Amino acid sequence: MRQQLPAWWVGPPGLGRCADPDIDSWLCGTLSLTARLRGHCGGGFRVRVLAEGWERPSLDEARRLGLHRRRYAWVREVALCCGTVPVVFARSVVPGQSLVGQNRALRLLGSRPLGELLFAWGGTRRDALEIAQLKQDSWLVQRMRRLGVGPHAALWARRRVHWLNRRPLLVAEVFLPELFS
Repeated sequence: MRQQLPAWWVGPPGLGRCADPDIDSWLCGTLSLTARLRGHCGGGFRVRVLAEGWERPSLDEARRLGLHRRRYAWVREVALCCGTVPVVFARSVVPGQSLVGQNRALRLLGSRPLGELLFAWGGTRRDALEIAQLKQDSWLVQRMRRLGVGPHAALWARRRVHWLNRRPLLVAEVFLPELFS
């Protein structure tokens, strides 16, 4: 039996195997999640924007990005869907100072997936992957519920900082049980 991960983000060296073997490949995959979902959904892949705008990141997001807690960032929350069924909840946090030059397009994605942009543009790199098994009382699960995604049992999630044109943005993805059913 595998040891359960703590309730919040764990990165190397404590990462080990990500989770249950059925979801390891989703959590630890290094290729585009968007491309993988397009294949998985059989042509029915959709992005549904749930919320988008300027807000204060959570304390752990601000720390991860090296932001002062009172700073605002551009936050985008979407449901990645197979047809109309959400299978992944994604939250991106982009500090204001990252929205310069070509990166200004991050505010204009609409229903286009962020992953396509991150994998298509040159000049990107990624920090180490972090994963978590989210509990029902975590702020991220509560936020998902307020946006109409859930309720769910404990959920697996991953996040990492992407550097787009040497500017950071944090992307978190929560894998919903419907992805595995």
